[in-house]
Amino acid sequence: MKPIASYALRAERIALALTAVMAVLIVAHVLAMQAFFNPALGIRERFALEYWQVAIFDLDAEESFGTWFSSGLLALSAVLLMIEARAQRARGDVWHRWWLVLAVGFVVLSIDEVAGMHEYVNTLLEDTPWTVFGAAAFALVGLAYLPFLRRYRGRTALLFVIAGVIYGGGAVGVEHFTDGDVNSLHYNMWTALEEGMEMTGVIVFIYALLDRMRGPGLRAVHLTVGSEE
Repeated sequence: MKPIASYALRAERIALALTAVMAVLIVAHVLAMQAFFNPALGIRERFALEYWQVAIFDLDAEESFGTWFSSGLLALSAVLLMIEARAQRARGDVWHRWWLVLAVGFVVLSIDEVAGMHEYVNTLLEDTPWTVFGAAAFALVGLAYLPFLRRYRGRTALLFVIAGVIYGGGAVGVEHFTDGDVNSLHYNMWTALEEGMEMTGVIVFIYALLDRMRGPGLRAVHLTVGSEE
């Protein structure tokens, strides 16, 4: 039996590539928002800019390169988690369910990135920002997964915690303290920090997953796709 395709995934290279893309998206967002919202530059008036002309670079817009990239990062995390869950199940490890639940959670986060479900919740809550409930949910998930982190204590658990703190700090922390005037330069500069932290957290998580999956002493994760006679 011969595999149809085989891939060697190096955690460091993938993390660096993803970080480079993230940096480009953040810089594009900052430049676009400065051009549109900063009256001192006069670019908006000089070139008669409309928002739709810069929206594709707005990290806060659901129809933008940044949102697509963030959703893709979360989806990639979900796929890797599913692969790890299946591998753990094949070994007879009872912890495979914990990996699978994480995978489902990342699928939901990936969908939310483009569907904006948390913004819908924000509208329903009116005077109470969704971040209050988001912080509580984030804390509950963290507490629930303490046994999981103890099971994989060491490098993997440490990287998972770092990734979670960075992601949660952006998604819940920064957003909670950012004013709600989406048509201001102040809001859109804080958005760069918020979305940058979220993407960084997921990239660290992806690195942690690939680092664990390749095993000690190995340089890459080897994945094969299908097989042919």
